[in-house]
Amino acid sequence: MKRTALLLAGLTLFFNPLPGAGVPSAHAQMDWLTPKLESQRYDNTRRHQQRLGTYRQRPQSSRPGISPARMRQLMRQVEPEYRRRVQIHGKARADEWLKRTAYRLGVEEGRRARRNLR
Repeated sequence: MKRTALLLAGLTLFFNPLPGAGVPSAHAQMDWLTPKLESQRYDNTRRHQQRLGTYRQRPQSSRPGISPARMRQLMRQVEPEYRRRVQIHGKARADEWLKRTAYRLGVEEGRRARRNLR
């Protein structure tokens, strides 16, 4: 009788664990498992589409951002001043200037791109 009661108590704890007993609840397991399964499903779908030839990435030209030609033009614009600043102020200060300048140019390019979309 005591063994049966202990066995039932053990089974009850196994299927209904105490909070903090180290066994995660079904909800916690699903919260962990769902994103993993969704990611795996997406990867499997993409691989299948690639095998069939139906998976298409956007063409390079339609991607947002600065074109390679425009990037080269901006680099040619900035490079002489950067070299001058490296000689006068040192690399660290020239890098700070370059960072600020690159940010400013990026903002300007973004504004230009938004104007062209309208």
